[in-house]
Amino acid sequence: MKYFILPKALTWTVAGAMLGAVSLVAVSNRAMAEEITLNMIGSWAPGTSADADIAMRFIEEVSRISGGEITVNYRGAAEVVPIFDQPDAIVRGLFDVWYGAPNYWAGTVPASYVTELSEFDVPDQGPGSELFALMDKIFGRSGIKYLGHYSGDAEDGNHYLISQEKITKISDLKGKQIRVPPLTRDFVVAAGGEPVTLPPGDVYVALERGTVSGFTWPYFDSFTSFGWHEVSKYLINQPIYRNGINIVMNQDRWDSLPEKAHDDIMKAVETTQLWALGWVAAHQATQLPAMQAAGMEVIELSDEDAKEWREKSRAALWKRFEDTIDAEDYKEAKRLIGD
Repeated sequence: MKYFILPKALTWTVAGAMLGAVSLVAVSNRAMAEEITLNMIGSWAPGTSADADIAMRFIEEVSRISGGEITVNYRGAAEVVPIFDQPDAIVRGLFDVWYGAPNYWAGTVPASYVTELSEFDVPDQGPGSELFALMDKIFGRSGIKYLGHYSGDAEDGNHYLISQEKITKISDLKGKQIRVPPLTRDFVVAAGGEPVTLPPGDVYVALERGTVSGFTWPYFDSFTSFGWHEVSKYLINQPIYRNGINIVMNQDRWDSLPEKAHDDIMKAVETTQLWALGWVAAHQATQLPAMQAAGMEVIELSDEDAKEWREKSRAALWKRFEDTIDAEDYKEAKRLIGD
């Protein structure tokens, strides 16, 4: 067998060509990674809802942390897919990512909003916690990747009762007609009130005409934008349940992403959850003075009445979960969240 020795100059030429080919493959692979695009829909449009703006921050964080390799495109809210049809659109993979009220998934994932009972500053305690892992497991059974619950801290960004009558204890709600979202319905029933379902856009007229005696709402979120401070009389300054948004993703789409993308997205979850604490507090701090300037009065409950309010509200929602979710999930959630 004969061996041929290439001249030195030619040897470097061949070696350079080979390295160039390897570099081209590396560049090509990197370019493919940079082309990750995810399509997001949500319950409400950004700019009209401070909650929706949290999702927009998540988009920014994903881009920043990934170095621009992942783009999340916001495609719209109810004008694209009706709110209560959105979970099905995510399950079917018509869109990749979703944000909105945790309880909007109750029909598909009955335990989707159990973290609204949380009294931790970050409701699910963030990636790496037992509670976050439990929520991920619960959503995963329905083909959904859980990407966190975002809210203010335990003192801010809760659902509160706004009333046309002075309420100083939970028994004062007996017989009162209260507009509710699905989340606070069990609380009103447990208090002896009559829950009324109305879209937010109808609340102003209902209060003005006396159709309802009050409503529940996280007042940090656009309270004065709806003009409700003009026709509301009392804010009962006792939290009912947490508020905020969940962000979730189609599981198959998540599984299709490279590991680095998983890491980048989960880092964005963590940074956005921490950012949301200040965002909610700042909005709540601006809403309250405007509400009081319009003549609304803040009612503080006595320690005894606040204790009863908390116990009855929590018992009502825990009973809902006991009746509707997997027994092991219920047991684990109660262990992690507490009575």
